[in-house]
Amino acid sequence: MLRAEASGRLNGQSGMLDLTARLSDLSLAEPRLSGPARVETELNWQATGGLGIRRLEAEVAGAILSAEGTLGTADPALPVKGRFSLSAPDLTRFAALSGLALAGSADLSVEGSGQIAGRQLNGEIALDATDMRTGIAPLDRLTGGRIVLDGRLGWGGGPPVIKRLTLDAARMNLSAAAPAPGEPVKLTLKLADLGDLAPGINGAARLEGTLVFRDERGETVAVDLNFIGPGGTSARIGGQIAEFGQSLSLSAAGVAPLALANRIIAPRSITGPARFDLRLDGAPGLDALSGEIGIAGARVSVPGIASAIGNLTGTVRLGGGQAQLDISGDTGRGGQFRTTGPAALAPPFAARLETRFDRLGVADPALFETTLDGRIDIDGALAGGARITGALQLGPTELRVPSGGGRTLGALPPIEHVGAPAAVTQTRRRAGLIETGRPTPAAAYPLDLTIDAPSRIFVRGRGLDAELGGQLRLGGTTADVAASGVFELIRGRMDILTKRLELTEALIDLRGTLDPWLRFVARTQTDDLTIDIVLEGLASDPQITFTSVPDLPQEEILARLLFGRGFDKMSAFQAAQLVSAVATLSGNGSGGLTGQLRGALGLSDFDITSTEDGATEVRAGAYISDKIYSEVSADSEGKNQINLNLDLTPSITVKGRADNAGDTGLGIFFERDY
Repeated sequence: MLRAEASGRLNGQSGMLDLTARLSDLSLAEPRLSGPARVETELNWQATGGLGIRRLEAEVAGAILSAEGTLGTADPALPVKGRFSLSAPDLTRFAALSGLALAGSADLSVEGSGQIAGRQLNGEIALDATDMRTGIAPLDRLTGGRIVLDGRLGWGGGPPVIKRLTLDAARMNLSAAAPAPGEPVKLTLKLADLGDLAPGINGAARLEGTLVFRDERGETVAVDLNFIGPGGTSARIGGQIAEFGQSLSLSAAGVAPLALANRIIAPRSITGPARFDLRLDGAPGLDALSGEIGIAGARVSVPGIASAIGNLTGTVRLGGGQAQLDISGDTGRGGQFRTTGPAALAPPFAARLETRFDRLGVADPALFETTLDGRIDIDGALAGGARITGALQLGPTELRVPSGGGRTLGALPPIEHVGAPAAVTQTRRRAGLIETGRPTPAAAYPLDLTIDAPSRIFVRGRGLDAELGGQLRLGGTTADVAASGVFELIRGRMDILTKRLELTEALIDLRGTLDPWLRFVARTQTDDLTIDIVLEGLASDPQITFTSVPDLPQEEILARLLFGRGFDKMSAFQAAQLVSAVATLSGNGSGGLTGQLRGALGLSDFDITSTEDGATEVRAGAYISDKIYSEVSADSEGKNQINLNLDLTPSITVKGRADNAGDTGLGIFFERDY
């Protein structure tokens, strides 16, 4: 419901009006507001003076507005003078009207004078906001809910004049002023953390320089600014902003450390400088951007490939909404690669990139080491769907058969970190050990790669030393790689303790996965037995078996192979050695039986061997003190011996021995490494 009351008088030379209006609910007039509203005003008019607002007060959605002033209608220039103030203790009531998630309170006051017809204005403005929120994340991070603005501005009769302007917020400070009308405006902007505007690029930043208004409306501004940012970032920015920012002619040149991107690309990291010389000409947008970015000696660490990409050097030329890349680098293992081609700057980042490899060394220290020659092409959207094709040739390649089998202690149970420091939590998050929500499926890229290696594929481990050759093809997608191909034996051997056997068969077969199927067969002939030793299974968990003609149990075959006698004719210690050998060949040994006994007894050395006469000998050694080492040996035929070593200096040692047969010896030894 609306109620209004008005009273006044009017004659030929003057008049006055008092008006009071009340609305029971603002939603009747504006659905995005609610609550009662009130307006009270006192107006007067004089033929020689013009219109005057003696008092204007209004209450709208809890906000109090007040104003007073005059408008000189008798003067053709229409001079105006007045004051306006607004106090809004609860901005949330204006959230729906503004379309922003407003919160907090604000007090605003404006006071000034000017001419409406003459287009002149001089005024002062002040704003004090507390606990203010807008819902615009970068702005809210900068202000921290606290804004204090104070300014004195002028406009008309020439370019705009900023006589005084300061803005203080929780994490930023702005000041601008011109010493006199017509002179350049000196500008200083300080940010406590650039990451408030560019998340991941953290550190204090400062922008300072001058602004010059080129026209009376202030549409065109010449800028000359210097920027200093985190990590040694610096830039010189110059040029012109026209049509209130709708048209730009700006240049920026400087240097920035690539490490600023580490928080964004974690757990990967990059180091090294990037120099840039860029221009913006035309309407704001990527199509208006041109120039060049150069890098030299940069380094990228990629935990997922157990390697680092170093000596990254080259240029990225920008223009026409795309980047033209020409970057080379290496892995620190010899050779290099070079990537060239265009990539769009806007999603989905369509690209046509070519990477050539020249004897580039790549490795996973636990599994393989090789060199690459050839070419890989990427054609399509880098955001997902780009086709990856090419052909590579492998140089000398070392494939290491893991020493441990697939049997483990099982997955560790979930560990709750109580009171972990912030740095530890951040490291675990970068390593992907902390779930930050439902993971987004990685984009898939179709694959069609051929890897050719006609020879020099060396497989070593578990006693194997073999050379193979063949070809591999990678199909499917990066999310589901389908690998196929076969590498077959060229030559090789297998060593088992003191026995060396020639390989008769070797095969590496990729059957749709990157975990290949292995089959290696080594054969030896004794007087009455043909023995085959077979290593077969997935590369992640191969198994060893022993077969013979005529057929014998595996323990009997191994006893004949290692000791030249049947299992029933072996000593207890030889039997223990055989069991230990089987465990070692199977990849499940933990230092063997002797290693386990040495650890259990706390000895420095412990070994069980056979003498030339076939007797079993046990040898044990330990440090009695830092400089005295003692070793005792005994065999199954009753021969015992003790040895003592005394280190007088790092180069001089006294050695003595004695046995139960009465033999003794003493010597002084001098040794020095050069």
